[in-house]
Amino acid sequence: MALEIIEIVEDDQSQAKLLDQILRQASFRTNVAFDGPAAMQDVWRIRPSLIMADDNLPGLTGREMCKRLRQDPSTKHIPIIVMSGFSSEERRAEALDAGADDVIVKPYSGTELLARVRALLRRCRQNQAQDDELGEDLALAENLYVAVYRGKRMTLSAHEWKALRRLVSTVGNVVPREELKSLLWGDDPLMHDGELDRCMEQLNRKLSEETPSVNPIKTVPGGFRLTTPASDEPGGLAVR
Repeated sequence: MALEIIEIVEDDQSQAKLLDQILRQASFRTNVAFDGPAAMQDVWRIRPSLIMADDNLPGLTGREMCKRLRQDPSTKHIPIIVMSGFSSEERRAEALDAGADDVIVKPYSGTELLARVRALLRRCRQNQAQDDELGEDLALAENLYVAVYRGKRMTLSAHEWKALRRLVSTVGNVVPREELKSLLWGDDPLMHDGELDRCMEQLNRKLSEETPSVNPIKTVPGGFRLTTPASDEPGGLAVR
């Protein structure tokens, strides 16, 4: 039985039910969302093996989902199929340019849909296998940054690095939550409070690894404050 989870994003409930049945009968596990923002939350939470998104969704279109998922290092590798009611070459090209791996035009046959799903998953597994083979001799870490704290080097994610760099720029002062969310996620309409809290928790764990009882980043009403001196001298903090 296939273990891949496929995220279905379809605002038409009858279409969502049909697609869900087709995939489940083929032994895939599924998760269904009826709008773009809800689907984005699902993707960050469950990390599906494949996303099938309607092109015309409320809140966030399929093409907009593609763009945002491709910009996020944690989701950019997830294959995406956009399902469109438009058969024009221009609309298909727009979806592919936005980051979709394939486009299925409605109405579709269950046989062709499953064939495309399996083909895309097969290509992704082959690419992953090639990456694993290369990784034995060479590993490239994208979107990772280095900070030095009390003489110790730490590897940070892109979000951790951006947040810490902002906190370092105004040590002792409160940086508002909304400012940090805007810095990390731009004008994204989705709520990122939980992700921001987890980012701060992870930063504190890395900064206070040798002294777990001391958290340099304090959570205060409305935001966060860094209490560690920012300098390149021993005991200070340098973000590179």
